[in-house]
Amino acid sequence: MRKFALGDVVNSDKGRRGVVRAAFKSREGMQFYAVEKDGAMDYLEESRLSPAPRVELAA
Repeated sequence: MRKFALGDVVNSDKGRRGVVRAAFKSREGMQFYAVEKDGAMDYLEESRLSPAPRVELAA
C-alpha cells in the first residue's frame, strides 16, 4: 500500500519540498514516487520521503 497519494506535499531526506505527481513500483517491488519541485521531477524511494507539516494560516 502506498504511503503518499497524488498531490501530497512531501519532504525529501535532503530537505527539499515537492508535490507527488506519480507513484509506481520497481521491478524489485520497491515503491517509488515522482516528486515535482519548481518544474523539475525527482524519482525517490518511499523511505526517502516524509509528509510535509501542514501550515495553519491566520484568518
